Amino acid sequence: MAERGEARREAILAAATTVLAREGAHGFRLRAIAAEAGLGLSHVQYYFTSLDTLLSALVDRYLADWDARLGETARDLPSAIDAVLDSQTQGEDCRLLWELWAMSSRDPAADAALTRFYAAYLDRVADLASAARPDLAPDTARDCAVLIVALIEGLSILRGAGREAVLAPHARTQVHTAVDALILSAAKPPTAARSA
Repeated sequence: MAERGEARREAILAAATTVLAREGAHGFRLRAIAAEAGLGLSHVQYYFTSLDTLLSALVDRYLADWDARLGETARDLPSAIDAVLDSQTQGEDCRLLWELWAMSSRDPAADAALTRFYAAYLDRVADLASAARPDLAPDTARDCAVLIVALIEGLSILRGAGREAVLAPHARTQVHTAVDALILSAAKPPTAARSA
């Protein structure tokens, strides 16, 4: 794609991200995105033939941006966790993901895009868990990643949109403590009480 075309495509994706975070699923329409981008509807439709293809590209772009951010800051699991926790209180990350979660319950394309996003996110966290504990079996590292992602994503509800000071003021320390305990205890045989 020519440089100008790529710049226009990126402008459309940026506008789509803004519209989704600001207006929610009910306002996520090609016309609203075109208006936000300062383009005609036909220009948006030239690059994205449907709202589903635009949504898929938006999620792919979001994941690529995440990879770039984590690549800049995440040397290990604790720094990756800090990067994700920082994103919960800055910018529109939480609102965007909340809207994608809502859309995915009713829209198969949104569900497929979000499933792809979380599969890749889990892979990245599993790789970091394996680096933290090289003796972990791949399945165990993946199981740890599932719990780590669930913990962090669940916290977004309590920390996003300015709620952190009221609802989760000590979350960062608590997340690191919980993840450390999880990684250290992973793959140990269950106690008799837990296995019963």
